[in-house]
Amino acid sequence: MSTTGFARASGDDPFNLSIEDVGIFESSPSPYHGRYPSASLHYDGTWYYGTYALDNENHEPGDAPEGADSKEAAGKLQTAGYCGNWCIQGPFVGFRWSRDGGKTWEEPRKTMANYSDNLFGEAAPNNRSKVKFGAPHVVDLGQNLEHQPNGASDPRLYLVGHGASAPMSPTSWMQGSEVYLARGRPDVERINDAAAWEFYAGNGSWSPGDASRAKPLVSWGNRTGVTTITYIPAVKRYIMCISTPTFSPFTKKQFDTYLLESPNITGPFRYISYLREFGPEAYFVNIPSKFVAKSTGLDGSLRLFLSYSANFAYRSQPAPVGSGYHWTLQEVELRLGKSQLVV
Repeated sequence: MSTTGFARASGDDPFNLSIEDVGIFESSPSPYHGRYPSASLHYDGTWYYGTYALDNENHEPGDAPEGADSKEAAGKLQTAGYCGNWCIQGPFVGFRWSRDGGKTWEEPRKTMANYSDNLFGEAAPNNRSKVKFGAPHVVDLGQNLEHQPNGASDPRLYLVGHGASAPMSPTSWMQGSEVYLARGRPDVERINDAAAWEFYAGNGSWSPGDASRAKPLVSWGNRTGVTTITYIPAVKRYIMCISTPTFSPFTKKQFDTYLLESPNITGPFRYISYLREFGPEAYFVNIPSKFVAKSTGLDGSLRLFLSYSANFAYRSQPAPVGSGYHWTLQEVELRLGKSQLVV
C-alpha cells in the first residue's frame, strides 16, 4: 500500500505559520509501483486531494525485455542508472474528498483495476507510453477559486500537468517535454467524471471528455517538468513555475526552475526568469496566492513567496539558504524587465 499524508497550515504571516498534522491515508499503487499526492483544492467546504502513479524502472524509454531472461535483463536495466529515481511518469489517478477537514475521506479508486483505470484513462506501463497530465496541480485562482478566467460565473477548477507525446522523450516525475491544461467542475458528483472535463486543444479551443485530444500549452523538448500556475491580481497575470532536471534525465541531481507569465490562462506564455540549480534541487515549486502582495511597488516590482521542497537526494549546500527537504517558503521580488521571449 502507498501512504499519503496531509497537514493544515494556518496563519496570515508566512514567517509565523501553525502547521497541524491532520492524518494519513492508504491506497494501492498497483499496477504501478508508487502513488503520490498532487492536485489539492479546498472549495465550498470540501477538500479534494489528488494522487498520481509512478513506476521506478531505471531504464531508457521502451518496453522491458520479454522471455525467459526477462528478470535478469530487467535487473541489468534497473542498475543502468538511466535517471535514478522514479523514471516513469504514470497517470493521474483522480481525487478523493473530505467534508470534515480531513478526518474522513471518500476514495473511489483505492485500488486501480489496470494501467488505464484512472480519471483520464491514460496509461504508462513502460517508459515508451506517455501521459499528458503527469503530477498535476490545481491552478491557484485564489481563495475558493475566486478569480475565474475571463470573469466566468460558472466556477471551474483548472488542472495543469506535464508530459510528452514523442515515444522516446524522457518523462519522469520531474521531467517532460510539454505542459497540458484541463478544466472540470469542483463538485463531488463530477470531479471524477472524465466526461465532465475539458482539455485545452490549442487556439483558444477546448475538447470535452478525451485527454488524448489535449494540445500542449507549453513545449520545450526535455525541459519541462512539475508545473504550477498562480493567478496574480496585482499584475493581472498567470505565473507558471516549471521545475526540470539540470542534467537530463537525472532526477537525483540538481534541478532548474523557471517562471513564465501570460495575461491568459491558455497563453501564450512569456519568459520571466530562469533559476539554474535552484535549491539546488528544488521541486514542486509554486506561488501561494495567499502570500502575494496585493499591489506592486512604485517601481512596478512584485513581492511574493516561492513554496517548494528541495534536496531530497542532492545533499549539497542549500542555495538559497533555507532550502531543504522540508516545506520551504522563500521571499522573492520580481522586477520589471524587457524580455519578450515567448514559449
